Amino acid sequence: MSQAATKLAPETRCTAVDVADALLDAAQQAQAEAMWIEPAPLAEERHIITLERDGRVLATTTIDGQLAAAVIARLALLAGLDLIAGRSQTGTLAISGRGGVNEAVITLRTGASLRCDVLFLRPRVARELAVDALDPEALIAAGTMVDHYRALAYLGRGGMGAVYEVEHVALGRKLALKVLHANVLQRDPDSAVRFLREARAAARVEHPNIVQVFDFGHLPDRRPYIVMELLHGMSLADLIARGPLELRTAVGIGHQVAAALAAAHEHGVVHADVSPSNVLIVDGKGGQQVKLVDFGLAHLIEERVAETSEIVFGTPHYISPEQIHGDPASERSDMYSFGAVLYEAVTGQPPYDADNVRDLCMKHIDAKVPEPVVEGATEPLPKPLSDLIVKCLAKKATDRFASLREVAEQLADVERNLDRRGWRRWLPR
Repeated sequence: MSQAATKLAPETRCTAVDVADALLDAAQQAQAEAMWIEPAPLAEERHIITLERDGRVLATTTIDGQLAAAVIARLALLAGLDLIAGRSQTGTLAISGRGGVNEAVITLRTGASLRCDVLFLRPRVARELAVDALDPEALIAAGTMVDHYRALAYLGRGGMGAVYEVEHVALGRKLALKVLHANVLQRDPDSAVRFLREARAAARVEHPNIVQVFDFGHLPDRRPYIVMELLHGMSLADLIARGPLELRTAVGIGHQVAAALAAAHEHGVVHADVSPSNVLIVDGKGGQQVKLVDFGLAHLIEERVAETSEIVFGTPHYISPEQIHGDPASERSDMYSFGAVLYEAVTGQPPYDADNVRDLCMKHIDAKVPEPVVEGATEPLPKPLSDLIVKCLAKKATDRFASLREVAEQLADVERNLDRRGWRRWLPR
């Protein structure tokens, strides 16, 4: 790893303080941009430590899981984080050294196993100079090579990034490449590394209902990109625009989204922007399949939600009361957003609406949770489904379900019983 990192080998003689100091020193010497401490995928009771720069692995090593937990606890203490809080959280740590790093952002990720991300920030002046000359409207021309990928077509853009169809030149495989917008970098030069940090965290979650992320890196002008599977389908937002979904369809989509979020949460990954536009409906082997997308943009959106109208306008119908109050996104704020999405899928309308964003946010905070009712229906929704949606939308996070796994299991039960108990959709399609 480096001379500093090789101190990790004789684990029995290392304390958590020694290892944490060695890791931070090794990261500075290597001028790393990120460090990951997470369970090793194929080794029980071991953690893998990875140093990265420009989306590329500089070095890796493994250590005993108990020692890793102690190291994470040491970093959390230095960053002022509370391990007992039971939720993902972020703090900062001042560092000085030859590598020029002046600050590290420590993110604890809860889940089945404790893990930690460390984002190393370099002096702001240098970062701002690197992005001042970027053209916010710059596009990647067809035929341009981006590392191993040849750009084929421009697919579109959102508030945070532009998407292109690309081909891996060696494998001949077509994929999607998403690039962070230059204007996002100009507003916040640190967003580049956070963008890749969240994309990498999501890439660790292997689930059939989560978009696969295969690669990440930087363009020559320093804009970060991620490479993911190319999906052909339509968003849930487009589907809902036609009207309320057939009940079985809505419940099936909801079950898949809940299962995807549960898997992400169990890996310490919070989405933070669950909305119909981030749920894609694609053709799978067994029929229609849901893909949850844009994990790489989640925390960027969360950090900008209070100040950037360009982004907030896409999310206020689904934002949780605690996020409006300024609390960080959590597993249960994802649950609230999921409840709002499922409410809209079933009824054709979001749970709350208003003429402006402020009034809409106040309804999330103060208004009574509405019963999901479909206009023109000849019978009420199945009570287990209605109760589930209302509980997901509880104002207090502690009044919601304990986890999205519990929500997914209850939706699976509703799905199994739709025909058995005579629950049928009564609206023509």
